[in-house]
Order: sequence, then C-alpha cells, then structure tokens
Amino acid sequence: MFKINNSEIGKYLSRLIKDQYSSDRRFCIEYLKLRDDRNDVENSDDIQKMQNRICQINKGNKRIQIDDLPIFSELLGVSIENILSAGTSTVPATNRKSNYLIAHSKDPDEWKSYIARDDKLILNPDEYNKTAIDYALECENYDFLRYLISEEYIWFVGNDEKEYCGAWDYKNQYFSSFGADTKIERRKIGNHDALGSHMKEQADLRFKMISLAIKHKDIKMLDRLHAREFPMLYTITPFSPSILKNTKLPDSDDLNHMIRNIAAGENEILSYFLEEFQIMPAHRYFVFPYAGQVLDALIRQKRNSECKRFLKQAIHRNKQIQNKLEKLVDTAKTNIKHAYDDVYSDEIAEKEIWNQYYFYRDTGFFSYHTPPILKNNVKSFIANVIHITETSNDSEVKYLIDELNETYDIFVRYYEKKKA
Repeated sequence: MFKINNSEIGKYLSRLIKDQYSSDRRFCIEYLKLRDDRNDVENSDDIQKMQNRICQINKGNKRIQIDDLPIFSELLGVSIENILSAGTSTVPATNRKSNYLIAHSKDPDEWKSYIARDDKLILNPDEYNKTAIDYALECENYDFLRYLISEEYIWFVGNDEKEYCGAWDYKNQYFSSFGADTKIERRKIGNHDALGSHMKEQADLRFKMISLAIKHKDIKMLDRLHAREFPMLYTITPFSPSILKNTKLPDSDDLNHMIRNIAAGENEILSYFLEEFQIMPAHRYFVFPYAGQVLDALIRQKRNSECKRFLKQAIHRNKQIQNKLEKLVDTAKTNIKHAYDDVYSDEIAEKEIWNQYYFYRDTGFFSYHTPPILKNNVKSFIANVIHITETSNDSEVKYLIDELNETYDIFVRYYEKKKA
C-alpha cells in the first residue's frame, strides 16, 4: 500500500529522466514520437509545451496524467506502479528492454541479449501492435536492421521461390510474399512469437528497408532485398497470358516513398534501378516495373543531365526488346514457311505467328511465344517496356521523351494489329 505524493513522484521522474536522457527536451521529443507515432517532431511547438509540463510535474506542481503513464513507463523502463509510488513499490517492468527501446539502441551487446531473451519479446508486437522491426524502420536504425539481416536473424527475401506470390485480395488490398521470415526460435506456446508471419504479411516492410538502403547507398543490401523485383515476376510466364492479364502492380504509400527515394538518389542508385535484369529460367527480361515513374520524377525535378542519360538508356533498352521480339517473329515465319508452306496462306500464317503475343498497357508487360504447331521449335520470352507521362520545357529532354514513348507505342501497335 502506498500513497500518491505529487512532489515525490516529480523528484523520482526527474531523476529517471536525468539518468536516461541527455535533457528534458530529449525526453519530450521521444515522448511525442511515441505518443503521436511520428518522427518529425524535432521542430514542433509541442516540444516546448511538453517541456513546460514536465517541469511542473518534476516540481510537484502538476499531477501526472493517466494517458502519460504507459508512455512514461515505456520510455523510462519502469512499471506504472513504480511511477505512482515514486519508486517505493518496486514491481518489475515486464518490458524494461522493450521493442521500442531496443529498436533505438546502438549497442550490439544489447541487441544480442534482447534476441536471446527467454520471453522472446523480439518475436512479438507490443501493446501498440509494433515489433522491434517496425520501430527500427521508423527510427531508421540501419545498423540494427543490417545486423539482423547479416547475421540471418531475419530476411526479407527467402531462398525458396515456391513461397513467392503476389496478388490483390477481394478487398482490393495487395498481398505479396517474398518468403520473409526469421530464424529466431519460437517458444512452444501455440500461436505466439509470430514475427515470421508478421514479416510475410507486410510487404511494406521490405519497401521501407529498401528506402533505407537507398539512403545509405548500400547496393549489396539492395541486391539482398531484390530491390528491383516483385514476387509476381517469378510467377508470370509467356505460356500463361491469363496470369499476366490479371496481374496488377502493388501500390502503397511506402512503395511510393521508395520510388521518390530512388528518383532523389545519385547516379549509382538510378543506374541500379534502371538497368535490365533477368530472372531464371532464361527468356525473362525485366526492368524495374516503376522505371517510368522514376523517370517522370526526374523530369519533374528538372534533373536534366540525369534525364538525358537515363532516357537514352531507356530508349536503347526498349529497342533491344523490340529487336528480340521481331527476331523471334522472323524465326517463326521462316520455320512455318519451311514446315507448312503448302498448308497455310501468308495471311493465315501471319495470324498464327502473332496469335500468342499479349501486351498489357496497365503494366507495360508483354509475352510472346511462337506457334505451338512448331512443336519442338517453340520459343518464348516475356518482358516489360518503359513509357512515361511527363513532358519537359527542355527541348532535348522533350525530344527524348517523345522518342521513348514512340518505342513503347510500337508494342501497342503490334497488339492492336493482332486483334484487328
């Protein structure tokens, strides 16, 4: 049993804040971040208001509010009973080292100890439904996240392609899985310790991590995160046009933030995201599906030097893909003429050759395979091409924009010709 004494509570809190934070102001900043769930509080007018309130609480002139208690408990690592009793009733705080605090820690020894805890706090969300990974991404503790990934405690992309999937559900919400998981061992207590499931279900966690890797210019990490890729690229094939037809690209605030970070990046980052890459098996040639949006952003930013360089690169790449398609079509024509010249007229042969060409303007993807009647000579490939929507007052940039979109329109016209 204890009595609440505002003066003693104030002295107790003042001592805790002094021991754990560099100043009342720093404590107030962390308080506002946690209370309002945002990071941009450094210049907020609320800081001074909070400092004034803390000063009055510390002097015993003002009573701590009920709403303050869980936040003070979290930030100071003591129980609510400890606070109300001014430290005389020492009930241990169950989460003295909490997800929030460990996510802000810069100490590798603290990280290791937290991971090794028997109660597995790191595998569970806290009372705010946030894991240590969520908090670390919010406060941009890149060293902690890189440690977890490099030591393979967590991964955002797994090695088993069978786990890769991407789709929109009946609520029009995007779900994807790149096989994210953790090796931190769960306790044998039913459905708790669900960090692995949390990571699988939250595609935006990877987008946030990619944004951090971009800021740190960490190309190796971008490779590890498959930053240019999406799970759908592993599931679409030239022989399943219905899958491609129903494929929609993901869309979220975190993804759009990632795209803006790419466009704001230096040339090394831009090159990484705007270069072609292949996914095995062969004959799948892709560029970052949002390459057009990145170029649009560069144009809006009037980064004309970068615009010219990467527009030329995009034009060259679209033309290369066009050449691959036309070469495959020409091969099909030759083979059909050789095998079926006495069966098909030129008109029917032309239709047969283009029958398996599919183009989807919503995503810029297309697929093609030569006619099945060629049997063992059937060839195929799948790719995406780039187009943009912005324009420019710079004459050279505008010329390159028009040229790029013309290379894109060729694929559109081929498809319209097929349907005619």
